[in-house]
Amino acid sequence: MEKTKEFIKEKGMPRRSFLKLAGLSSVGLSLGFPLNTKWAIAGEPKSKKMNANWLIDPITGNKYFVQNDLLTQWANEERYVLARHDGWWWAFQVREFNSEFHDWWIAEKTWYYDQLIAQFEEGIAPNVPNGGHHHPMLTTYGAKWFNRGDSQFHLNTTPKGFTIIPKPDQIDYVMNEIQKIYDDPNADLPVDVFKKRRELYQNKDLWDKSRFATLELYTGRPIDSEDTDGNYGFNETHTFQNIMENSMATLTYMSLYNTDGTQSYFDGNKDETPTFEFRGFCWLISYYNPNLTENTYEKKIADYINQAHCGYHGGSCHVATNIFLITEEFNNSPGYAEGRGKRVVPEFSYGVSNNMKVAKTDLKMKNMTRAEKMELLRKLRIPV
Repeated sequence: MEKTKEFIKEKGMPRRSFLKLAGLSSVGLSLGFPLNTKWAIAGEPKSKKMNANWLIDPITGNKYFVQNDLLTQWANEERYVLARHDGWWWAFQVREFNSEFHDWWIAEKTWYYDQLIAQFEEGIAPNVPNGGHHHPMLTTYGAKWFNRGDSQFHLNTTPKGFTIIPKPDQIDYVMNEIQKIYDDPNADLPVDVFKKRRELYQNKDLWDKSRFATLELYTGRPIDSEDTDGNYGFNETHTFQNIMENSMATLTYMSLYNTDGTQSYFDGNKDETPTFEFRGFCWLISYYNPNLTENTYEKKIADYINQAHCGYHGGSCHVATNIFLITEEFNNSPGYAEGRGKRVVPEFSYGVSNNMKVAKTDLKMKNMTRAEKMELLRKLRIPV
């Protein structure tokens, strides 16, 4: 309760606005919130507005934003956040993705680097499609009155270049390992960076399993920037505008290829389509926020993601960062018994057996009848 009082005092809300403390529904209670008291606080109605909360650093003249609907100071240690949505403040626990997702992500990331390295070292044409581990779909939902005027809708789905990020106490180590390669005049760029990252990802102990991160490339360029690519005709992406109004979001991954039976994950089954959905909150970090000193977690993560992007792609190295904090994980793989939309983090029982397996077949299509081909489509759930 002391944390509740501390939060209320910090936000400076009128007494009548926050005294609607109530126990959450039975569904909410089952999720295991971290506070001793399950509670929510009513927020004040928002005034109509068209732009984000932009400020100007009086010293540098750079623009920066402040995210007011998500409080993250407890995200690393206590592992929870306070988020405002639907007009109320709620407490949500920050959780970790499971080992099945981690194994799949590392395997696909490793394959991805193998393809790139072969391109540069052996001249082999790369087979690196978009999507998969690096381009999940991020879905956000904002507010009717908060938009840039080019749509009547305030929801948005877009692919983003997300990655996993180091644990707080490992950020400096990982960054230094990569920077040493960039600083080495004899390094074979970018191959040596690819090889080092491939090596580092194999060490699961380095990585924070409770979050992903990406950049908001087309939002919030600094004032008087030399980056002429910042002239887009708008100042904020739909994603950014939605998050500034409602930080709750979903992130969905689908594998580039089906499993072939050699993988350690998904029970070693063939013809599975690994598909994962995460529900959580987007934590936006403005690179030019003067309150982010060199030793703050936000500044280190912003530097890490920018190093990965501008080191390889070039362009600005001071882009706004988006950290996705996980609260729930679902396995949406269509043919997998443990999937089909089941929540796996935190574990949830649906009262049914998960032992049912989807039938597989080794029939060769060349000599199959039409009926056999249609049956194969049904069993394998091949998209058509």
